[in-house]
Amino acid sequence: MGTAARVVAVRTATTVVPLPQPLRLGAMTVERREYVGVRVVAETDDGRTVAGESYALTREAPMAELVDRLVAPHVVGREVVASDGVAARQSVGAVWDAALRGSAIVGRVGLVRRAIGLVDVALWDLAGRLAGRPVWSLLDDGPDLAGSAEPGVGGDRGAPSRAVAGSPGDVSSGTAAAVPRPAILVAAYPTPGRTARDVADEVLAHARTGWPLLKISRSPDRALMRDLLAILRAELPEVTGRPTVAGRSGVVVDVGFGWRDADEALADLDAWGVTGAAGESAPALAWLEDPLLPEDAVGAARVRDASGLPLSVGDEVTDPEVFARLEARGALDVPRVDVVAIGGITAADPLVRAWAARGKVVSSHVYPEVSVHLGGAAGIGVETFDRSPAGNPYDPAPLLVRGGPVFDGGHATPPDAPGLGFTLDPDRFDLEEPS
Repeated sequence: MGTAARVVAVRTATTVVPLPQPLRLGAMTVERREYVGVRVVAETDDGRTVAGESYALTREAPMAELVDRLVAPHVVGREVVASDGVAARQSVGAVWDAALRGSAIVGRVGLVRRAIGLVDVALWDLAGRLAGRPVWSLLDDGPDLAGSAEPGVGGDRGAPSRAVAGSPGDVSSGTAAAVPRPAILVAAYPTPGRTARDVADEVLAHARTGWPLLKISRSPDRALMRDLLAILRAELPEVTGRPTVAGRSGVVVDVGFGWRDADEALADLDAWGVTGAAGESAPALAWLEDPLLPEDAVGAARVRDASGLPLSVGDEVTDPEVFARLEARGALDVPRVDVVAIGGITAADPLVRAWAARGKVVSSHVYPEVSVHLGGAAGIGVETFDRSPAGNPYDPAPLLVRGGPVFDGGHATPPDAPGLGFTLDPDRFDLEEPS
């Protein structure tokens, strides 16, 4: 089987799924979820066709058009080589660099970065299928991997040690096995009309099925949040059989950039009864997520210092320097990486490995089918919504894909199938060649 192919097409499609009831996320109200799907098609020298796929939330932005107009022209005609992980990293990285520099006059961060990330994820899926190996094993190939702000840019920010031959993470010996990663479940949103007890019972029901780390979103109703968190702090440890451990077990509250400044954040946290938690035997929360706009590193540091709560930031962040500024201020206990927003696997994997090498617990934002491949066996915590066949009322993404990781006992095991190990539902995404 050949291990090189040339890209001949980049196709996009968009699908919309209405939500059963609106969700409040910070200052936003979400009534529907819109997703874009991408397929990168390549041909080998012997005439075979190989394709890779990706998907992401559009957040109501014209993502398909951005891919079509600003990224695809720099990708079509380029070669992907997947004889091993080193070759895949170099060839896909070269395409990534061409797309970044080709759109630099209007891009680099923001929506164009997301568009590059969508295509990059599909290219890695293609590379894995071309090599006949899962992406996680390709990423573990090669010499020590140093993290940097950008692929191909100097500045060693820490390199994890390689897996030893014959270990679960070793791919050179041909005995690689998928290793389960810790996982987090987005368990409940405090939607209108529900009491604190209602929301707590939903979270506790998930905990009883084996989830040690569960997330809820912030409600602007201070009294509801106070009562909800009091219930969970009292009852969740007995259900899970473990105390709250920062980054690994307990309750996460996602603020969704909902507070304007540190003063507003600390007033709410004080009303919730969770400030001053640093002196307790266990933290009040596993982490507090995205309290302010990610760029407000000074405000985040103040919230961190005054509340004693571990902070996590990263959802929708497209600029690696945002992470650097937060970390420099001591306001990044749990880095979160949105693999599409940060620019794809090429950009995300070095970041995850560098954080893990520095001893940080790392989490992902949505797209578990992709993030489960990042950073090695202990590299990342994989986020998902409830994946029952009936779906969930918060995010229908699990219904849009076929395959992906296996979730069990609060862990996610990456697939052994070539590529990313999932495909997009063709009934949702029409990615076939136009007739």
